[in-house]
Amino acid sequence: MNGLTQERSHMHVGIVKSALVSYQLAKNMNELTQERSHVHAGIVKSALVIYQIARNMNELIQERSQIHPSIVKRPLANHHPGGDMNKNTQWTVL
Repeated sequence: MNGLTQERSHMHVGIVKSALVSYQLAKNMNELTQERSHVHAGIVKSALVIYQIARNMNELIQERSQIHPSIVKRPLANHHPGGDMNKNTQWTVL
């Protein structure tokens, strides 16, 4: 009887150890899954930030390209009458 009780006790301990190991494995897997989710979320956020920066840069470049022609047109508009004046002066002097 004593031998059977000890054997049953050893089996019980083995079952409890196995359950604890399974629980620990499940806990570790859960932690790894959570970490992977955080990493994935970080990658997505990073991609969104990069996309937004690229979009902002594109808008700034478009604005600059619209401003640049207007800056060039103004001096050219001012330059032509001056150029005509020079031609008139040259004709008069000759």
